[in-house]
Amino acid sequence: MMFSFRYTTLYFFILLFSLNILMIAGAKFPWFLYLILLFVYLFISVFLSFFICSGFHMKVPCHGARNIRSVSLTFDDGPDPVRTPLILDILAEEKVKATFFCKGKNLDGNEEIVRRIVREGHRIGGHSYFHSDWFDFYPARKMIAELSLTDEKIFSITGLRPRLFRPPYGVINPMVKKAVAAMKYEVIGFSNRLWDTTSRPPEKLLARFRKQLRPGDIILLHDTGRHTSGILKKIILHARSDGYSIIPLDEMLNLSVNDAS
Repeated sequence: MMFSFRYTTLYFFILLFSLNILMIAGAKFPWFLYLILLFVYLFISVFLSFFICSGFHMKVPCHGARNIRSVSLTFDDGPDPVRTPLILDILAEEKVKATFFCKGKNLDGNEEIVRRIVREGHRIGGHSYFHSDWFDFYPARKMIAELSLTDEKIFSITGLRPRLFRPPYGVINPMVKKAVAAMKYEVIGFSNRLWDTTSRPPEKLLARFRKQLRPGDIILLHDTGRHTSGILKKIILHARSDGYSIIPLDEMLNLSVNDAS
């Protein structure tokens, strides 16, 4: 990908070098031109960090094949002691397998829920430990320590080491890229986001889902969302009535999801 962090940085320094050569040769440029170039470079680099599917910092799968009428359900931020079991009940009733990206700090006290997730055939991945607002400002070594702690907790509960990871807030920057490379994760994005952690009423969440549903969608939900369990069955039934099958994430993307020890 030519429009990436690597190439943008390369072009930026080539441009700066060229300007300096021209100045040495006698050309004159206003001093603030350098500030403008720096601002543009930083704006592009930071702005595109918030779009996990942009591929700017690293290539991340955000959907499956667009010519196959199937979708996959994913849940972030759990487990929640009340809401996750309700979601698991619905998934069991509808015979749907999903992927749960778990917050490390939520594993304590919810071990049986985590074991149930695995026992019932769902996939499990990491979603950082604290999900801090400052996570994306951490140095890579601190991220790695946090991700490792989450992995160890999942392993101690399930005997599985997750290979799937979704970064907090869906942000990818150079530090996150370095950390996930060190952990050998498969980073997973999304293409259909319902914003179910907001205060939007359930009918608006469902309308958003119906409007943007496309073949190959990786659907982002939260098993901590207060409306999620209430709309989940309607999401599943609508997708099926519209001709979609709901398949596991690893099947959609042909991935290996866990390592057993």
